[in-house]
Amino acid sequence: MFGRRSHQRVTLSVPTEGTLRISRDVLVERATPEELVVISRHAGVVGENLKVAEVEAGREAFVARVAESHPLVADGSVRHRIRLRTTHAPQRYENRR
Repeated sequence: MFGRRSHQRVTLSVPTEGTLRISRDVLVERATPEELVVISRHAGVVGENLKVAEVEAGREAFVARVAESHPLVADGSVRHRIRLRTTHAPQRYENRR
C-alpha cells in the first residue's frame, strides 16, 4: 500500500464539460409553493441550486435554492435540516398551505 495516495486515480485524456448528478433521498418535513424543508443525510450548501424530483412518475421536477442548512441529531444519527426556496413550484404544492 506504499504510495497509494500519491498516484492519480482518474485521468481524463480530453478536457470535458458536463453536469454531475447525484441523487439523494430526503424526507420532506414541510412543503409550500415557496419553500421546502427537508431532512437529509448530507448538508446543503447555501446558495446552491438543486433540481428536486420525486420518485413517482408523472411529477414535474423543479429547481430550488438552498437557503439554510443546519445539523441535527435524529435517532442517534447526524442529519441536516435544509430549507429550500423554490424558484418554480410544481403544481402539486400549489394547494398545500
